[in-house]
Amino acid sequence: MSLLRHPATGVWLLLMLATALSWWFGTNHAPDASQHLLRTTFMLGLIAFVKVSFVIMYFMEVRTAPWALRMIGGVWPVAVGAAILIVYVTA
Repeated sequence: MSLLRHPATGVWLLLMLATALSWWFGTNHAPDASQHLLRTTFMLGLIAFVKVSFVIMYFMEVRTAPWALRMIGGVWPVAVGAAILIVYVTA
């Protein structure tokens, strides 16, 4: 299988795009600092946990693991990410 046709190559490219998007969100400053900070932090957290999900599934090979491990690998980043973002937004 060619390296360009391997699924991990596409995921790696998505991770690089997500990193660039994170950088853009982190450096794009707006005049309304408090609202912008909340939005920026929320987006950066969301992007980070999407990236975590991709790393778990594709680079830790959890997508080919038994069903229970796939469920844990899929639910964990969503649950932890949601909990962290909810605490951040409500605190």
